[in-house]
Amino acid sequence: MSDKYGARMADALTKDTRAGHEELRNPEVDEARVEVVQTHDGVLDDHEAAARSELARFLIPSVFPARPAQLLEVAEQNFATQPVLELLSTLPDQVYENVQAVWVALGGEVEVKRA
Repeated sequence: MSDKYGARMADALTKDTRAGHEELRNPEVDEARVEVVQTHDGVLDDHEAAARSELARFLIPSVFPARPAQLLEVAEQNFATQPVLELLSTLPDQVYENVQAVWVALGGEVEVKRA
């Protein structure tokens, strides 16, 4: 993820700050994580995949298609973490068809399935 948010987005999405302190949402994933240099376009490393999953868990499929205000409302109703809410508030005002479109708009890498 080398676009406009990059590693900051991935780091923010995997942290939980609701209790007034910052802790990793899934410490086992972080402890086992090895920094991976992306050598193939369309391949997400474990940290990027976890960040995308963290975003998706607060956005229910039935909200789509949706504008950023609707996405923020749903994320708040689903008790999204502050970093997720902050990232969603930076989305350009347009209609998003699915979580993947939101992920890409936030600078996330597009995963390509290989045959």
